Amino acid sequence: MSGSAVLQLHADHTYHANPLPALIPENGPRGGGLEIRLYDIDPDAAQARAQAHEGAQVFKAASNRPHGLREAYILDADRYCWVPSRPLNADEVEAVDA
Repeated sequence: MSGSAVLQLHADHTYHANPLPALIPENGPRGGGLEIRLYDIDPDAAQARAQAHEGAQVFKAASNRPHGLREAYILDADRYCWVPSRPLNADEVEAVDA
């Protein structure tokens, strides 16, 4: 299955006696520390959608990174960190290295 991925997420009530809710402070952020990376997703478009969405926050604006990706860091209302990214083209890589 080259070029595809399967991601499965569970809610607290997914199965009986889920131990995870006991680890989360009652009023604390749910997603604190979790980073969900989304590859081949335009970070600039995702950033624009986040800026228009109440509760979302652009934590780090879209930028070209030395590891060859353009990426943005977006926090949702539950404080999960979403990182959409796409590969840099040759000109962008050269500009980052300069």
